[in-house]
Amino acid sequence: MPNLWGHPYDFFADESVTVGAASTALTAATFTPTTALGPAQFALITVETDQVRIRFTGDAAAAGATHLLNVGDSAELHGLQNIRNFRAIRVTGDATLRVSYGRPRR
Repeated sequence: MPNLWGHPYDFFADESVTVGAASTALTAATFTPTTALGPAQFALITVETDQVRIRFTGDAAAAGATHLLNVGDSAELHGLQNIRNFRAIRVTGDATLRVSYGRPRR
């Protein structure tokens, strides 16, 4: 788990994402709320329950063409486009991702 003390982001939303056999994106309504403060520019993603494969290009995640994350691994996404492009797919059983979203401190 990364050390988030002194991180330049204010966290404003969290979600759990179930990753199954289909390529799964993060929830746009969560990371782009309709507030004056704007959308997320940072996401911390932690794998909770089973292995997943992830992709950062916006293309569907699939076995062999992606990065493998194990239970307890985390990934950081910087920038709204990278958050929008994130995709995950399960390796064996359905998996749960915990995601926290942040914006730059003002």
